[in-house]
Amino acid sequence: MRPYHVVVFLLVGSVLITTLLAGCTSAPVNESATLEHQDSFEAVKIKTWLIQAPDLAGSAIDVDLDGERAILSGFVETEQQRTKAEAIASQHERVTSVDNNITVK
Repeated sequence: MRPYHVVVFLLVGSVLITTLLAGCTSAPVNESATLEHQDSFEAVKIKTWLIQAPDLAGSAIDVDLDGERAILSGFVETEQQRTKAEAIASQHERVTSVDNNITVK
């Protein structure tokens, strides 16, 4: 290898490594992936029940738990779906009340 090629090779390699390292230093943090934003096991269980309900499978419903209170939000197509989602959430043994904030489109 000629000395000129070695210098070019080292220069290109150095620029590449510097660029890669600079890109890694300021990686954004996905706030929704932090532990305090994760759904509880109970909320996931209720979401699973909602997905398994034939008339709610395509609905965009989110479930959060605040103590023994289930908080439902999202969108459904009919008032019957909204009522069904509330009934399903209230079946969980840990849920004593349901805040149904689901919007009917």
